[in-house]
This record gives sequence, C-alpha cells and structure tokens, in this order.
Amino acid sequence: MQTFEATARHLSFTRAADELCVSQSAVSHQIKSLEIFLGKKLLTRSNNLVSLTSDGDIYFSVVKDCFKRMQTITDHLMLHNRPKLRIMAQTSIAVDWLAPRISFFTKQHPDVEVNLSMAAQADEFDPTEYDILVGTWPVPKNFITQRIRDERWFPVCSKQLYEQLDPDDPYSILKFPLYSSEKGQDWELWMQHQKIDTPINPDIQYVSHTLLAAKAALSGMGIALSCNFIVSDAIQQGQLMSVGSLGYNLPWGHYSIHYHAGNHYLDKIETFIDWLMMISNDNKT
Repeated sequence: MQTFEATARHLSFTRAADELCVSQSAVSHQIKSLEIFLGKKLLTRSNNLVSLTSDGDIYFSVVKDCFKRMQTITDHLMLHNRPKLRIMAQTSIAVDWLAPRISFFTKQHPDVEVNLSMAAQADEFDPTEYDILVGTWPVPKNFITQRIRDERWFPVCSKQLYEQLDPDDPYSILKFPLYSSEKGQDWELWMQHQKIDTPINPDIQYVSHTLLAAKAALSGMGIALSCNFIVSDAIQQGQLMSVGSLGYNLPWGHYSIHYHAGNHYLDKIETFIDWLMMISNDNKT
C-alpha cells in the first residue's frame, strides 16, 4: 500500500521508486501484487503516462488519508505532545493579515507549532496535506467549513487622492483610474450598488490579484476595491484611506476556514479557529 500510495501520488513509477529507494521493477511488482490481492485494476499505463482507474482513485483517497493519520500520530508521539498545525492560507489574507499575527497565537499557545503556507488558487495544493485552510476557496471533500464573517468591500486610495474625493458622492470615485482584479466585474457591481445607471466608461486598469490592486492604490494614482483582511493594517498605519460610506458586499470574496473533522488534533484546530475568529472580529471596521 505504501508503494501504491507513492505511485498514485506522483502518477509515476519512476518517481515512486526514487522516493522509496527501490527499483522501478520492484514498484511495478508491488502494484501488481496489490491488484491481484484486491481483484481490481488500480493503475493504467498508456504512452508512458500513469493514471488512476475509478477503483484506484477511491482506494487512493482512503490509503492517503490513512497514511496521513499515521504520520500525524507518529509526529504527536515523537514531538512529546507538541502538535504541528499545517495551515494553508490564500495569498490575499496570508501576506498582510494572517502572517503578521501568527506569532501572537504561538505566544499564547506555546504547546502548538504552526506551519503556515500560502497559495493563490485552490488547485495549487492538495488540501489533504493541511489541517486548516483559510480563504475564499470551495470546501474540499470531507472538510467542515466555517465562514469567518460577511466581508464588506470598499474603495481605498492614498491620503492625497482621498482629499480630492467626496465620500458621499460615488461619481467622484469614477474620475480616477480604477484597479480591478475581477476583470472589471467588481466595479460593475459596485456601480450597480451605488445606483449609477447613466452610461459610464471608467478608466479600469486590470491586475491579477486583489492584493496587487491594493498595492497599486498606494501609488496615489488610482482607487482599488478591497476589504479589511487585505488593507486593515495599511489603513491603521495611514498608508491607505477607506471610503467606507461607499462600500458594499460582493457576492464572492467571503473568507472561510475549512478543516478536516477526523483530524487527530481537532482540539488544537478548534483552538486556532477560536483565536482567528476572535482577532478577525477585533479588526472589523
């Protein structure tokens, strides 16, 4: 099963053999023996490509989970009851909000080790490799989810540009370049919410990420739509100003916590979630 797990994870007999320090033929023999034992075909090879059969995919999901549980309890025993929480956070919330605050959690809970990683998209990582996911991603299979809060989005800009705006007049926003990470859809919805129904052709400049939109607004040349998870610290430090009176709730962009219910460290996960919920509510404006 260890050979099957490695082969299915890499989808490569060669890489599995390298990881297990055995020959490729030994890996092939082990897989064949397992298939004979189960009476099911688990892997197929075509044009030097390895893929899982439907039975193999089901079996792999269970075997992978079992190996992860064994690794977790092994770490638990070897680390003398000091568990390690593996946390994957979306880039937008990880960089300027979660990462600077993690040290406060570890100071309050020295019995828990935290390993924080980040990714922009859900398809960039395997959720089963982590205990907690924080982001706007869909809920992975066999995970429980909890929304952190309903996030309000609002225009942000530099102090110099803010002094040229009327915070009660949405049309004053449209006089300046607008940074969008949603191909302009975020600003279109914003205009709808502000009941701007006259033909408007705003100067929209496109970026690939909400974090980049906020960073671009620091230049003082334009305005971005953002939320407190991304810009709360920049606002508190006076680097950005928020036009909160012209905010709205996007149909997307709500951050949630996903976690595996069967995790051995469920009590520690719940402790982290309680802490994160507490500090997120403290940072609301």
